[in-house]
Amino acid sequence: MALFSAFQTTFLLALLSLKTYQSEVLSEPLSLAPESLEVSIDSARQCLHLQWSVHNLAYHQELKMVFQIEISRIKTSNVIWVENYSTTVKRNQVLRWSWESKLPLECAKHSVRMRGAVDDAQVPELRFWSNWTSWEEVDVQSSLGHDPLFVFPKDKLVEEGSNVTICYVSRSHQNNISCYLEGVRMHGEQLDPNVCVFHLKNVPFIRETGTNIYCKADQGDVIKGIVLFVSKVFEEPKDFSCETRDLKTLNCTWAPGSDAGLLTQLSQSYTLFESFSGKKTLCKHKSWCNWQVSPDSQEMYNFTLTAENYLRKRSVHLLFNLTHRVHPMAPFNVFVKNVSATNATMTWKVHSIGNYSTLLCQIELYGEGKVIQQNVSVKVNGKHLMKKLEPSTEYTAQVRCANAHHFWKWSEWTRRNFTTAEAAPSEAPDVWRNVKSVQGHCVVTLFWKPLSKLQANGKILFYNVVLENLDRPSTLKLLSIPAPANGTELTLDRCSYQIHVTANNSVGTSPASVIAVSGDPGNSMAVCFPGQPSLV
Repeated sequence: MALFSAFQTTFLLALLSLKTYQSEVLSEPLSLAPESLEVSIDSARQCLHLQWSVHNLAYHQELKMVFQIEISRIKTSNVIWVENYSTTVKRNQVLRWSWESKLPLECAKHSVRMRGAVDDAQVPELRFWSNWTSWEEVDVQSSLGHDPLFVFPKDKLVEEGSNVTICYVSRSHQNNISCYLEGVRMHGEQLDPNVCVFHLKNVPFIRETGTNIYCKADQGDVIKGIVLFVSKVFEEPKDFSCETRDLKTLNCTWAPGSDAGLLTQLSQSYTLFESFSGKKTLCKHKSWCNWQVSPDSQEMYNFTLTAENYLRKRSVHLLFNLTHRVHPMAPFNVFVKNVSATNATMTWKVHSIGNYSTLLCQIELYGEGKVIQQNVSVKVNGKHLMKKLEPSTEYTAQVRCANAHHFWKWSEWTRRNFTTAEAAPSEAPDVWRNVKSVQGHCVVTLFWKPLSKLQANGKILFYNVVLENLDRPSTLKLLSIPAPANGTELTLDRCSYQIHVTANNSVGTSPASVIAVSGDPGNSMAVCFPGQPSLV
């Protein structure tokens, strides 16, 4: 019986402890108030930074909470800002929140307080506010020093088109203070006897060294001023594009836009984020960034490029299929072989681009003021026969390639120069002559017109003049006249002659121009055209 009584007592104590624990756990949210509230100042950014904790949470317990924050100016009854901040809270976790003031913090005293409430679906019945914390006061004026006049904010940086609030703090409310923007007097509102506030709207960019603002007292020589740095609007990146040359690396490029317009430029950062893989990289350059292609055969990419400076962020987006953005590298090992007078063969190799290796290659041939263009499909090695070329002519052949399946961009050109071989001249020289009789002899002066480049098919080295005596057919005389001569003089007897004139290059001889000279001295002048004998 004693054993049973002892057991009953132990059970009742355990049950009582459990109920006490449950009561404590359930009552915990009732006292989940923000504690250890601290407020600090960031004068450069004109921000109040708050930090606090919630101490009464159980160990390892997490709850969603909402904190209502009030900020007052000058008097605690003058509440200028109310905001609800939601977050997940752990025991003794340090929570942080910041607020940027439009009015410089040096212009007025500010006070901050907050309260909290559970906002968690696990305990819907406990959604009510805790008590407010006490007001935390922030008074920057008390630490300014003893100068008679101050102007704020110091060295503020804004974008053109922004609204800015300026103030002065005077240690003596008996002085009349006048303030000027670039020499033009400003009109403000009195915040208290020692503080006046000026609201500047849509501030313009004036110069790279900033906008000058100063205040002076009517009595004495007290002048204080500030420089307001107004930057040009930070533009979003333009022409954002990505491409690959080898299906291993993506090269993304963009135009960063105009600079801030200030002597001291704002630092800018560019971040590339790909949503399908969840990867991010900080770009080292302001206009391009490389991205390693995923080894798991990812084809679709969704990029967000974020540009950021001290004042703002800008983002642009790009969605594409990797295989549709192939920009091949320039063909290599390009040669022109088997060059004859009228034909040549061009060969080249292309860089591998994985399984998508069929390329469309374009060949262009420049020569004699004409352009010939042809397309060829290539996998690894390319070959093209160039036909119907002109002999002894300088040509430029070039080749570039693109993805045959999904055209994106041509590669760079690879060029080769070559000259076709010479061929025998294709036309007879245009020949004429002058005939006169001198002391019983016939003096024949021959003239010929040099062949055109198209007719010569190479460099003319010499002209052959063959004299054929028609009265003695077996008698032939050969004269070789070096180029660039365009004529010669012959002294003949009274016999009749046929004269053959040909042009010669390193390959062969042109067709002959033929003229005839009669032994009859009656006709002393005549003209003979190529291939048409004329008797005199």
